[in-house]
Amino acid sequence: MKNYVILKTYCEKIFQVGSGDFWFEEGKFGHDNSWYYKIYTGTLFSLYVFMTILEIMAAIFGVFPEDEKRDSVTFAVSHTIVMLKIFSVLSNKKLIRTMNYNMVKICEAHEDPELMAEKFKIVKKNIWAYVITVYGSAACFIFEGIRKLYEGSHFVTVVTYYPSFEDDSIIATAFRISMTVILMMMLMTMIVTVDSFTMAYLIMFKYKFIALRHYFERLTEEFYELNASGNSRMAADKLTNGLVEGIVMHKQLLRMAKDIDQAFGTVIALQLCQSSGSAVSLLLQIALSDQLTFVASMKIIFFVAALFFLLGLFLCNAGEITYQASLLADAIFYCGWHACPPQPPPRRDPRRLVLLACMQAQRPLIMKAFKMIQLSYGTFLQVLRGTYSVFALFYAQNK
Repeated sequence: MKNYVILKTYCEKIFQVGSGDFWFEEGKFGHDNSWYYKIYTGTLFSLYVFMTILEIMAAIFGVFPEDEKRDSVTFAVSHTIVMLKIFSVLSNKKLIRTMNYNMVKICEAHEDPELMAEKFKIVKKNIWAYVITVYGSAACFIFEGIRKLYEGSHFVTVVTYYPSFEDDSIIATAFRISMTVILMMMLMTMIVTVDSFTMAYLIMFKYKFIALRHYFERLTEEFYELNASGNSRMAADKLTNGLVEGIVMHKQLLRMAKDIDQAFGTVIALQLCQSSGSAVSLLLQIALSDQLTFVASMKIIFFVAALFFLLGLFLCNAGEITYQASLLADAIFYCGWHACPPQPPPRRDPRRLVLLACMQAQRPLIMKAFKMIQLSYGTFLQVLRGTYSVFALFYAQNK
């Protein structure tokens, strides 16, 4: 029941942050089509969009000191991508509801409790590590704003077109504080609805293939035990029926891989662009600025760490899915089919079933972004190398 618990908890939190009802059981947490929930959702997302538009205007038209101008560009690009990721997930709500049901039901009867407990711990650890990184970065932005306030300037975290840099009125201060509160809320929506949800889905999907491989391995052990006891006919029947069930589960997982790509492919692709592009800009700020304080440096380091940590979770887990799926062919081939006597019609022949299952398992399951960028460990390393190469190029030109 671990998949059920994980997804139900996620959908409850998603509902609470105003992103709608993604759970496949109707009315479990409430109704997202009620008028009061629509007002709640509309208000939240209107504030997010309003803040993002002001950030874009500040980056294009605003007149600010160099440090705030850099922050305005960073926030404008990052938060625009965040909003695109959120809306891409919301646009696939019906599909994700179906996926939640399939994620719970596929292989449910054959999932090992110890394996599910291990998966639960991994999901939990990754979520907390990402939350700490994201809010650690946000905390550094807040501390830097407080430091500026004590040095005679004004408090600022999110740089928006209004108020102007010279405006230190009470209204302007209240507006800057309110933008900080909206930022914290948007980060929570981003973490719950998009980033950690996508990450958890990839981890759970990876463990589905592990569970399926263990199913074929247990099927092999049971076959040899029955066959050794002299029940060769019963062993052949059990193996045949087990192979049919395994092939069906594998087909369901392959179909689900396409659904995951449709629901979360845009999120991963946008994260790929955000991590590589924003990281170059942020690293150049550290390398080329001689006036960065310790807190200002830490906010950039936390920001870059959050970007690459999330990208690493996406790409490495997607690559792990490819690897775990590739192990199925061997598990199927060594199931013991060669020890089965030939089965006359209309009985199914396990040899044909193994041939069909191996052909299906040998087709590489490769997760992709934009249907062309392979999501794997290698891609993550290429992004890291490419980001550093671009950073080194710009750094050498500006030095």
